[in-house]
Amino acid sequence: MNLNQFHDMVSPSPKGSTSMYARVASIPDLDKIFAAPAQRCIDDLECAGWSLGEAEKNFRTRQEVGDIRALVVKGEEVTGLISWQRREVLGSLRVRVYFIGAEDFFTPQVPSTRFGRKYMRTLQSELGNLPMLSMCWLTHPKVDRWYRLMGYRLAETYGRQRNFVLEPQQ
Repeated sequence: MNLNQFHDMVSPSPKGSTSMYARVASIPDLDKIFAAPAQRCIDDLECAGWSLGEAEKNFRTRQEVGDIRALVVKGEEVTGLISWQRREVLGSLRVRVYFIGAEDFFTPQVPSTRFGRKYMRTLQSELGNLPMLSMCWLTHPKVDRWYRLMGYRLAETYGRQRNFVLEPQQ
């Protein structure tokens, strides 16, 4: 099974909760999310020194090479985008992860953290079991908890920037 086939599969969710899955992102998916991103995502980008336009260009470039997935809930409602890029950091290969979502991605009805834990491990396995790096500038009090629940650890802090790493599976 190739990476695209896997990501088009529906991920199971507990009885009574909203189902969530990832699929290959399309241009309309990017259009939808970048038309109305969550304010917390815009704030995170700005703190990182990026504009929304620069982030959109990055995601569209990643979409052209197939390294982006749409996160879908309630059948076909796209609520977020996740992208990745392999990069060499201090002599070792890592996967840098990018995310942007709509406001509804962050509602309690969306099982984003539970889904993220399983999905990120599966994606990591499909990408060669490399360390995955997610950088965050958000100051929301639950950010550390969300990353921890998804299996990440806080690796380093530079001022407001926090780098979370999902270590390779043993």
